[in-house]
Amino acid sequence: MKTFIKKNSSANFNIIIPIIIATFNIFLILNPSEMITASREGLLLWFNQVLPTLLPFVVGANLLAGLGFIHFIGALMAPVMVPLFKVPGSGAFALLTGLTSGYPMGAKSVAHLYETGQIRQQEAQRLLAFSNNAGPLFVVGFVGAGLFNSARLGYVLLISHITAALGIGLIARFLFPGALPTSPTSNRHVSSLTQAFAEYRKFRSSHYKGFGHVLGTSIKNAMEAMLLVGGFIIVFCVVIKALEVSGIFTVLNFFSNENNSDNSHFWVTGFTAGLLEIANGAKMISQGSSPNPVTLAATAALISFGGFSVHGQTAHFIRDTDIKFIPYLSAKCLHAIIAGGICLLITSYFVVSVAVPSKSVSAVSFIQRFTTASSDFILLAGVMGVMAFCFFSFVLSYRKINRRG
Repeated sequence: MKTFIKKNSSANFNIIIPIIIATFNIFLILNPSEMITASREGLLLWFNQVLPTLLPFVVGANLLAGLGFIHFIGALMAPVMVPLFKVPGSGAFALLTGLTSGYPMGAKSVAHLYETGQIRQQEAQRLLAFSNNAGPLFVVGFVGAGLFNSARLGYVLLISHITAALGIGLIARFLFPGALPTSPTSNRHVSSLTQAFAEYRKFRSSHYKGFGHVLGTSIKNAMEAMLLVGGFIIVFCVVIKALEVSGIFTVLNFFSNENNSDNSHFWVTGFTAGLLEIANGAKMISQGSSPNPVTLAATAALISFGGFSVHGQTAHFIRDTDIKFIPYLSAKCLHAIIAGGICLLITSYFVVSVAVPSKSVSAVSFIQRFTTASSDFILLAGVMGVMAFCFFSFVLSYRKINRRG
């Protein structure tokens, strides 16, 4: 009976998806000017913001991988990564790549480690849960300084994001169980600089093909990845514009205006758009009268969740592996909840002096806005509750599948 229900659900899902896509294509034909404008905006966002900031990091990460740096840092960082996160030392490369380069390079690095046999499936599952993150240039530069006119707010968002990511790493070792292999050197608890150099020389002697080959391959792979990222950004910008033109955002605005809050109109629609593509969502949230703890917490949650544009890119990079997508998505839901909560605490109860041009925000006004905007807080708590429900549902389903397997 359960098998019959499962097959029927899968069949219905396979029918619904083409219907949605066909409806979307018809909508594009009926609204060509708006959709072309959205495509152009997505292209400019990718070309002006994402490509210049992400491409150098991607090339650099590819170069380090090709030159054998993964083996060096794997032996060096094993005493930290193994006891804390229950992943091999080479996982530090994916974590550092995700924290410095931004989405989706953490996922790409995890897939590379798994495909080259440096980590196992359970370890890759845990590592992916907390290593695919937003980069500091995006959080501090684009969101903080660019959208909220305050680099200091950007650092608050970044601290919330990174702290929550490391917390997910600690939690993932219990949620996604699986023993570490004991044979590779990178899994040992005790390591040294001498051992790290030994692993590096071992790789160079057996796999190194010359700097010219590594450089060319690194640039080629980086450009392929960037074109993929650009395509996802453009498509999801069009989807957001379609939701706006279809009136869905208008309905959300109606309910948010009932709350009599200046910022609810912006952060509710912005949060909805950000679930699809974070850059556009953060931009819409920042258009409110002034930042307050609730809007900043919503922005932190969006940055940590990543948006389905990023998740689509992640699914592409892990498509040829045994790494499961649903546990990753559940971890990102929990990441959003924790990051939003940390940001809410920092901006509400700690002294945060912010100097915003034409938008002067003091610590006192932050607390006043937080206490008076209770309806916004209830809305945010409701959204976080839904994400928490999704997280626990995904985890329970994943554990049932593992028990059956």
